[in-house]
Amino acid sequence: MRVSLLDRDARTAALITYAIWYLVWLTYAASELIAGRTAFLAEAPADIVAVFAVATIAYGLYPLTQLTGGYKGYGRWALLFGAVFAAAFLQSLVNLAENLALGVVPSLDEAHHAAIRERFARNFRDHVYLCFANFATLAVLVELRRKNAVEVRAARAEAAVEHARLVALRLQLNPHFLFNALNALSSLVVLKRTEEAEEMLERLVDFLRASLAADPDEMVPLEDEAAAIDAYLAIEAVRFGDRMLVEMVLAPQTERAAVPSFILQPLVENAVKYGVARSRRPVTVRLQARGEDGWLILSVDDDGDDLPPVPAPAEKRGGMGVGLANVRARLAALYGGTASFEKDRIDGRYTVTLRLPLRILPD
Repeated sequence: MRVSLLDRDARTAALITYAIWYLVWLTYAASELIAGRTAFLAEAPADIVAVFAVATIAYGLYPLTQLTGGYKGYGRWALLFGAVFAAAFLQSLVNLAENLALGVVPSLDEAHHAAIRERFARNFRDHVYLCFANFATLAVLVELRRKNAVEVRAARAEAAVEHARLVALRLQLNPHFLFNALNALSSLVVLKRTEEAEEMLERLVDFLRASLAADPDEMVPLEDEAAAIDAYLAIEAVRFGDRMLVEMVLAPQTERAAVPSFILQPLVENAVKYGVARSRRPVTVRLQARGEDGWLILSVDDDGDDLPPVPAPAEKRGGMGVGLANVRARLAALYGGTASFEKDRIDGRYTVTLRLPLRILPD
């Protein structure tokens, strides 16, 4: 694990450490003043320097605390306690050097050994307690940061997986739509409808270019989604001519409503495939949008004949083929359980309705 003493966490650890040790000294100074003792004021400059040196030694525990973050077992604690005792010993030497400089300890000769040992032992005990408290504070900081980093990495990994899933779902529509479009194009060629085939091919290229450029999890204004649907229907109009009628009714307040890109295309494609293509009379494909109590209600319906389903299960009119299953999966990925997907036959029209949270995008 790489440890930096210049990053934000290191600066926070340093601030905490120096604050702890200077707070201890200020507490000592306040207690002396309350007791009416002012002799310590003459020693204050040396004390401030000594406290800085002592705090710097204590800060040396931070890299070790960071390096061992997340380790398990008694070995880590033995190492850290050893570091605490070592730091306390060095801090006590700093205090001894200060005492010698101030004359509190006259010298290191044998006559003063007993007093030195007693003072050193007292300082060592106090520093062990304070270093342990300092270490515990830094350990909590490190563990919180480590836990947060793990959660951030997990969230990013989950987001990456979800994005990959959305990409797969979104791109699944391209070959699905392309297969149907090329099949229609092939029919035009077989029937010698050359001009119509060329026009359909040009529109198909434009539509696929826009489709591939779209971000799979991008939210787009409903008016842009409607424009993409209009381009798609222009392709199908070459194939069906007067047999396909189109209605788009977007309530004014919904034009800038946020919707997943190309979420409606499979619904419209479903209406064309099962409503228009299987009927011999003109069929109206209708797209409607309205706002209702904070929800965006989108519906795609057609008045095609309710013909018996073809044998393949995936092709059944009331089933969940690739397109509709894809829409449901994308809604679940993007909205969880918030959005809803319903399909039914209402007043003779096969209808698919989406209910999404209403969010207006800025112009």
